[in-house]
Amino acid sequence: MTQQVWKIEKFATDKTDEVMSFTYQTGRNTQFDSWSPGSLVLTIRNDNGQANGYDLNDKIVLTAVDTDFYQWFYVQEVLFNDLGGAGAGSTASIVCTDLLGRLGRIQVFEKSLVSAGTVDQIVAEFSSYTPVGTSIIGNGLGDSTAAADASYTGTALNRLNLNMTTEQGWLSVTDFQIYLFARSNIADLAPGTITFARTASGSFQMGYADIKRIALGSNYLNSCTVTPPVAASQNYQDATGVSAFGIYGAEFSTVDDSASQALGFAQWQVLSRDDPDELSFAITVTDAGNNLTELFDAIYANIPVVTVSYKNPGDNTTLTSQQIMQGFSMSVVPSQTTMQITTSPLTYTQFFILNSATFGVLNTSKLGW
Repeated sequence: MTQQVWKIEKFATDKTDEVMSFTYQTGRNTQFDSWSPGSLVLTIRNDNGQANGYDLNDKIVLTAVDTDFYQWFYVQEVLFNDLGGAGAGSTASIVCTDLLGRLGRIQVFEKSLVSAGTVDQIVAEFSSYTPVGTSIIGNGLGDSTAAADASYTGTALNRLNLNMTTEQGWLSVTDFQIYLFARSNIADLAPGTITFARTASGSFQMGYADIKRIALGSNYLNSCTVTPPVAASQNYQDATGVSAFGIYGAEFSTVDDSASQALGFAQWQVLSRDDPDELSFAITVTDAGNNLTELFDAIYANIPVVTVSYKNPGDNTTLTSQQIMQGFSMSVVPSQTTMQITTSPLTYTQFFILNSATFGVLNTSKLGW
């Protein structure tokens, strides 16, 4: 298979030869987690003071060579690992954050926010805080309305997470932008091009080195309480599920602008998560077993919908599941790139869309969604 080659630049200067290894993380583990800052940690040689050239907020550009994928990061910390004697073999860790991390350090005080669509409010109110040359891109205004706040105090990232929790949309950080998708615009992310299976085949089917199927646990809900800023808390329960399993609940703080919208949020959470056997996955792939080009191209193009092909132990039947990538991490050394990708069931984000090949096909059970 084709080994993935990487390029690391500080501003426009190529620093790849200094880098011994790096780790990368972006996104979240499940749909119900907040969006945390992504990170890039470079381990570099520092036997001749190479780390002294890195300063706070220096731009680092990570590029997957011969793919479309690249991303901007910003230096936040330098950790020196100095050895004795003449310092031969000394290294340093260059800790970088992505655009979400930058928003996490933007503290606003008593900022007036007008009511708007959940996505539109973030784009309108916080785009000016992103670093020079970067932006927040909204795909749709938001299908829920975010309440006004006459004096919001907190970080830009905290408000973004409140709005995206309310919206239950999707987010990615690639190139030099943050992309926010309203939940109805998730249809724009499909159909997917990538399949994860036991063996690699062609350019678009990745063979996994390891796969974890995750059922029960946090996937399942039969009770949900939502607390909006403008009304009393709203609760919805699935009586059948409570009778069968007892209460499995969750609580969300949102910026819903009405009690009815908050109640709708609670109902949707319970009704979309009412199957304890619904699967999510943690999938490991490497460039030792795959050409990762099409995977990185899909990530760059914001096409996170994937098909997971698997077999249950003792059963030779091939099963498939439509999933949406929620995040991924990488560990990169000169000999190998290893990725772990976490997914959630696509059913957690689905609305029926007439004649959509992914979100609803006439004359099938999908019409019931």
